Amino acid sequence: MINEEVTKFVSYISPTPEEHQMRSWVIERMQRILGAWTLPGTRAVAKCFGSFETRLYLPTSDIDMTIMLYNEHNDEVSPAYAGRESIRQFLYRLARQLKQNGFCHNCEVIANARVPIIKTTERISGIAVDISINADSGMKSAQVQKSFSEKVYPNALRAIVLAIKQFLFQRSMNEVYTGGMGSYAITLLVVSLLQMHPRIRSGGLDASKNLGVLLIEFFELYGKRFNYDTVCVSVRENGCYLNKRNKTFFSPTQPYLLAIEDPCDTSNDVTKGTYGISRIKQTFSGAYDLFNNAIFAYHQTRKYGQPINDALNVGAPNSEPAKKRARGKSGKAQAPSTKAVSNDPWAPVSFLSSILHIDAKTVSMRQRLITTFHKGTMQEALGVEYQPQLVNALNSNGTVPSDSVVNAVSSALEDHKKGN
Repeated sequence: MINEEVTKFVSYISPTPEEHQMRSWVIERMQRILGAWTLPGTRAVAKCFGSFETRLYLPTSDIDMTIMLYNEHNDEVSPAYAGRESIRQFLYRLARQLKQNGFCHNCEVIANARVPIIKTTERISGIAVDISINADSGMKSAQVQKSFSEKVYPNALRAIVLAIKQFLFQRSMNEVYTGGMGSYAITLLVVSLLQMHPRIRSGGLDASKNLGVLLIEFFELYGKRFNYDTVCVSVRENGCYLNKRNKTFFSPTQPYLLAIEDPCDTSNDVTKGTYGISRIKQTFSGAYDLFNNAIFAYHQTRKYGQPINDALNVGAPNSEPAKKRARGKSGKAQAPSTKAVSNDPWAPVSFLSSILHIDAKTVSMRQRLITTFHKGTMQEALGVEYQPQLVNALNSNGTVPSDSVVNAVSSALEDHKKGN
């Protein structure tokens, strides 16, 4: 039952073809601005990494982009932009350039971050964009994530990662610069769970048919069982646990921090910026408890007609339609009933809804992108004509289009542009 819920959730939350194309066009807008900008002796190229490159993004996810500043005649990074101060100055210049060209209304330059970036929002699509300079390490990590999600665990990793990303997003714990956990770290934690799972290792458990169980076990492991003080996660080869002190990832003043070895650079701790891990751990633990309470309450209802423990009603799945709360003499809404499970033992229920929901922001963002796509606003800005046949060429089942389809559509758009 939970496996089916996770599968349907992922089917819904996965980007539609229109959403994916809109994001591709945002990158194209950026590249055109860079191409028209005169940078003596330097060639600027916009490259994407993170969730867009790996197709592990939510409708509300931002685009992680890095501007590679190469020498004009080769692919070596220009020495003029090799230092931290020169990168910071370039970010301010780029921010002005983006506003002058109508890419965005406002840009926030975070110059003192470990990796200086621009945070902005593309004006037409409303998609948030994080821009760094010469950060090619992000592209390497994206390839690692793609390899795990498409080759090693093609039928399990993506579903669990998207569920956890939505879980953290709706609790505002998904931004690393505010102490949250990023997409790369989430992916590596899920990979480690699958690698170290004894039944998966022995071939006794099909991960693709037990997504719900694995999601619950993720919350149990990293919410209640994992030893954050001494253990470091590693996914190299077949996965293992390392000693934090031996990896020099241990912080005497913050021993509770999560440590994940970067498979692209073993000296790098992926989660060293996730200083809010204690709150995240507590939230994982709470999700595990909510899941278990919901499942136990459901089985008690099936057996006895109602949960025999009233405490299990709180947070349990509710199959009854929402009703307006009764109002007292003061006019204030009274507290809702604690009864959360229908007395009908065969009424449909949702266990996943005890921890996840689709919020108004997600729905609004998805509607905006699809509406903007079909209005042709972005196509007009890029000088390409809206062509309905291209929409029909894309998948319409709510899943991410294959690379061949995306390439075909992009090629058709380019040919049409040249024809004009």
